[in-house]
Amino acid sequence: MKSRYLAVAVVAATALGGPLWAPAAASVPDSWAQAAAHATGDHFNPGEIRLTPATAAKLKPRWSVPLREAKCAFPAAPLIAAGRLVTAESYRIRAYDATTGKLAWQTADTTKKTSITLAAVVGTRLVAQSRDCRSGKTFLTAYDVTTGKVLFSKRIPETMYGVLVDKGVVLGSVWDATISKYGIRAYRIADGSRVWARQGSSIAGETIAAGGKILVVDDTSTTAVDVTTGRTVWSAGTGCFTPIGASPDGGTFYMRCDPDGLIRRVSADTGAVVKTFPNHGSTYGFATDGERVYLHTFANQVIAVDATDGHRVWTASFTDDAPFEFAIGGGVVYGYRGDAHPVAAFDTRTGKEIKLDATTATFRSAPMVANGRLYGRTASAVTVYAP
Repeated sequence: MKSRYLAVAVVAATALGGPLWAPAAASVPDSWAQAAAHATGDHFNPGEIRLTPATAAKLKPRWSVPLREAKCAFPAAPLIAAGRLVTAESYRIRAYDATTGKLAWQTADTTKKTSITLAAVVGTRLVAQSRDCRSGKTFLTAYDVTTGKVLFSKRIPETMYGVLVDKGVVLGSVWDATISKYGIRAYRIADGSRVWARQGSSIAGETIAAGGKILVVDDTSTTAVDVTTGRTVWSAGTGCFTPIGASPDGGTFYMRCDPDGLIRRVSADTGAVVKTFPNHGSTYGFATDGERVYLHTFANQVIAVDATDGHRVWTASFTDDAPFEFAIGGGVVYGYRGDAHPVAAFDTRTGKEIKLDATTATFRSAPMVANGRLYGRTASAVTVYAP
């Protein structure tokens, strides 16, 4: 499946046999604007073209910003977009120049213990949710990510979990205490008004969207729901319809029932099973650039399989602790192996290993790739690597 978002082209071979990369199209943003890069959960930045297999090996730590844990509030997953690195920690949001690390703005200091979730950056609009740890009062707020100006702030009745932003809507799962059931809520990011709600339903599998649809499960069925209206678009067929991710173009859900189950490509438009992948054993994790899908196997391997039919393209084996979280950009797939192991990196086309700086062993998750840099979360900071 050729992704129209893959903004690179092999035009020649270098003397070392590596690819030369064409500039990304202007319409493709160079950003990591949600926790998994996009609402599709692809963990892929198609706008990143500077960190190629050749330059990634030269990455060194350049600067860092704090990312500390506070009582009742874990640090939010940072975001990189519109020239800003945005963090939420110690009860406040801070935005830094994504290139230099200079503080651009921060929310006012507060004595209130507040848990903050950074939902997404859309254009120059940062959408965040904050919950007072004592009262439980929850607010949905939008900021100008470049200046910190508050565009709106509205109290919402329930705290959302597993939030994502797609098609101008922020949504997430909630616990509706009035009926003691799970539900889903969706709000417009333009003004914070609620656009739809579902009672007694929860989001199936990973919180992802494909083609403007999410998968919703209730007591008896799984259905695809339009993100903007909450209306059912199609009902799932027989078998397990649990999404693990989606293609960058939003045309395909990837689904499996459990780590031992076969992965299936499912049309986001119709719900039809397009292809069932071959058996690669028990797998975990997911990332895709539209050309290949990257997976962890319980045989201590990283495998790259064709995103269309699932045939294995390459395999990287480890004696222990193979990568299980991934990030992709510039023709490189980065794999987080767990504490005390440097991040692994491979040429996406060939699987050739790229050695990264040993200090990436301090990372606590897969890095984020944007702005010609690698942004890695440690226990108390975001450290930024550049060639």
